[in-house]
Amino acid sequence: MKQTLCIANQKGGVGKTTTSVHLAVGLARKGERVLLIDLDAQNNASSVFPESSTKNGKDSFLLFSEKVPIRELITQTRIPGLNLLPASSKLSQIDVLLSGKMDGFFVLKEALETVQGDFDWVVIDCPPSLSLITMNAFVAATGVIVPLQISKFSLDGIEAILEAKNHTVKRFNPNLKILGALLTLFQQRTTMSQTVVPMIEEHLRLFESKIPPSVAVEEAHLLNQSLYEYQPKNKTTKAYQQFTDEVYSFGG
Repeated sequence: MKQTLCIANQKGGVGKTTTSVHLAVGLARKGERVLLIDLDAQNNASSVFPESSTKNGKDSFLLFSEKVPIRELITQTRIPGLNLLPASSKLSQIDVLLSGKMDGFFVLKEALETVQGDFDWVVIDCPPSLSLITMNAFVAATGVIVPLQISKFSLDGIEAILEAKNHTVKRFNPNLKILGALLTLFQQRTTMSQTVVPMIEEHLRLFESKIPPSVAVEEAHLLNQSLYEYQPKNKTTKAYQQFTDEVYSFGG
């Protein structure tokens, strides 16, 4: 396995799920074997792939609640090379279930070790919180990617992400690295962008790719499609393709 990447930000509405989906699809389009793991109880990443949803009752909740082998929960998507571990609304219960358990932080890591030879990349869509589920992702991951929207509040969240990463490195996963921040819904010429970008760079490396806003993102989600399927020539699609190329260079 080349990389296990978690897409994380405790703030919602920053393009975390859109980034997870399009990084996973983009890597699969390169011929890579990819597993997309949806750990967000909102189920948004899974909804893009209704053919692989939880209709069969198998989802990531069972991995944490009953230790069902991960291989039994993974389903194929319509995208060649892309597999999915779907989410469940019950994931919101996991913090209570795992709290106090000695192995509570290692459930996902131990599960992924059993399918290590099956995939080249794992992309994990984390919930918008630094919960036990997110910490499971940090413990299992080799790298963290932080989607950020340009705002004062995005700066406030960086410190919490860095603290969680440092805590994970110190206690559980010394190899974890933050690969960088990805600016989403980005408009370069605004005063806010020109002011905030240098402040972000004081704390995190920025990917060269910047994701511009586009109504096509919501339209594609409404139709249960990726941008690659819905509008392959859209500026946001091309930006995600460039971002995927950057990430691929870390492990490809």
